[in-house]
Amino acid sequence: MKLKTLLSVLLFTISFLGFSQSNCATLKGCERKLCELNIKLTAAKKAGNQNQIKGVEDAISQTKKNCSTKTVNKDLDKKVKEKQQKVKERTADLNEAIQNKESQEKIDKKKKKLNEAKADLNKALAEQKTK
Repeated sequence: MKLKTLLSVLLFTISFLGFSQSNCATLKGCERKLCELNIKLTAAKKAGNQNQIKGVEDAISQTKKNCSTKTVNKDLDKKVKEKQQKVKERTADLNEAIQNKESQEKIDKKKKKLNEAKADLNKALAEQKTK
């Protein structure tokens, strides 16, 4: 019985978080940033992580105090540049592994890391478009 209740609560929580995140996607700029931070705060409170709660509360406070369209755009541009740099690094690592004729296992690992970096970049680009 306890397991069934626990699974029901867990499923509800996951559904709620997914619903909340989809609502944030319709927002833009500072409102979106605050929405996403509030979701992180809710998750931190549910997990009972006091350090994370304090950090997210501080981020919310700073966002309320300092957020503007300009700062949001600047943050998103910075995030995209960081992700682009990561893709360049992963591409160079993969090319080096291929050139040095490393094992197929290592090459596959580097391909996987490159694909993850590309996915992160695409996500950041999508965020940037919806700013």
